[in-house]
Amino acid sequence: MTSAELYRLIELPEEMKELFTRWDGELTPQADEELTERLLDRTRWDGAVQELYERVGEDPDHLKVLWEELRIGAAQWPKWQAKGIPEDIYRDTMAFGTRYLYDGKKAYGRWCFTAGWWFQRHLAMELFRLGSLEYELMNLPEGRRAYIHIPTDADLSPAALDDSLRRFRDFAAAFYPEWAKAEIWCDSWLMSPAIRPLLPEHSRIIGFQDRFDLVSVDAENMGGVEWVFPGMKDVPREDLPEDTALRRNMKAFLLAGGRPGWAARRLREG
Repeated sequence: MTSAELYRLIELPEEMKELFTRWDGELTPQADEELTERLLDRTRWDGAVQELYERVGEDPDHLKVLWEELRIGAAQWPKWQAKGIPEDIYRDTMAFGTRYLYDGKKAYGRWCFTAGWWFQRHLAMELFRLGSLEYELMNLPEGRRAYIHIPTDADLSPAALDDSLRRFRDFAAAFYPEWAKAEIWCDSWLMSPAIRPLLPEHSRIIGFQDRFDLVSVDAENMGGVEWVFPGMKDVPREDLPEDTALRRNMKAFLLAGGRPGWAARRLREG
């Protein structure tokens, strides 16, 4: 698959499609074969992605990093084909890049890509979008696990969750049988017990939490603030917006000295 074909497949914004197509003809890729190999290797990708940023150079909105990573994603398509994974799963997984462009536009008012450090999971075929949720396949000392990640556009309705979990089990059985019976975990601020009082009784987030057994809590973690108020880390707490119920409640919670925390939960099967 060419980069241009991937741009169309994942429905990049037209402005970005035009820019990246121009760069295809003008720029020399900085991710050579050796760096690409490291970007696709979980044991080496932290240092590799930092090196990619350094090689790219001046790139304040990280659009060149996204361009580089989409080139790698397009070149990975034959591996997906060899494994028999359908194109729609490849498309939905690679569309992570498109989603983060729109998230950046919403948070900062301009096209930007803030997740170059995370996208290699998708590129390396270790994280897949299956319906509403993403699943990262991890081989840990404790055994194989699938970790759920919750996209910003995730539908957390019971029907959508049931569908996504079914898709994962079918996907794993067909393409990664060693993960077919793996435990499913979620490690996120959305799993924290501290946020439950900030949500309405029939919140879909609470319904999602209740599918899992609580395993551990990091009560001091403040990571959830950035997810509720993206791009506002320098905004004084008293000036944070209150345009949604969650933001209004989170703001009051923070002003009272609350911490949203972070938690790990294991899916309750059966």
